[in-house]
Amino acid sequence: MRKAAAVILTIVFFAAMGRAQNVKFSVGPQAGIAIEAFESPWSDYFGAGFGGGAHADVDIIKFFSVRLSVDYYTFASDKDKLKTLIADYYGILPSDISSLSGGNVGAFNVSMQAIGKIPTPSSVTPYALFGIGIHSLTLSDLNGTSPTYGSGTITSDQVNFDGGTKFGLDFGFGIEYAASRQVSLMAEFRYVLVFTKIQNNGAMPITIGANFHL
Repeated sequence: MRKAAAVILTIVFFAAMGRAQNVKFSVGPQAGIAIEAFESPWSDYFGAGFGGGAHADVDIIKFFSVRLSVDYYTFASDKDKLKTLIADYYGILPSDISSLSGGNVGAFNVSMQAIGKIPTPSSVTPYALFGIGIHSLTLSDLNGTSPTYGSGTITSDQVNFDGGTKFGLDFGFGIEYAASRQVSLMAEFRYVLVFTKIQNNGAMPITIGANFHL
């Protein structure tokens, strides 16, 4: 709740700054997939994630903008591979586990990005971005059931998942298409690097979105 409130207040601040200084201001949604780049051995248990969010842009000058971006991605785990993890933890065989649930990673990201646009004579504008952000990583509890041993739960702390709120960087590139004076569409690729204790975690979101110019 506090994170959502902070995001809303920041967006309101961006809007007020845009009106006060007579600069261009825009908001919009984005959604897509994210290719995981987790630390070992967690990279073996997860595939692509899905999610999206919203952003607010302030055009400082014609070809330079500042963006506040907020998004959430979830990465589902490969349950068959996680059976091996749970089996090792309890000292049993993977075949002893009849059902398994949980073990999904959630990533909530808030970042501030600088965007440099490349001028072109067409309505398509390429751009590059670099940003810093705060990233909250969570691993849901692993719940397994065995006909022989009963049921059990393993938390993220028990399997040494380096979750919590971390500092990170992101950089990437994209293209923006001016559909009209009020609306533009965008496609974007980013690499998000999250600084964790042992090895760095990361993800590569590939998104599409829109900008509504206010």
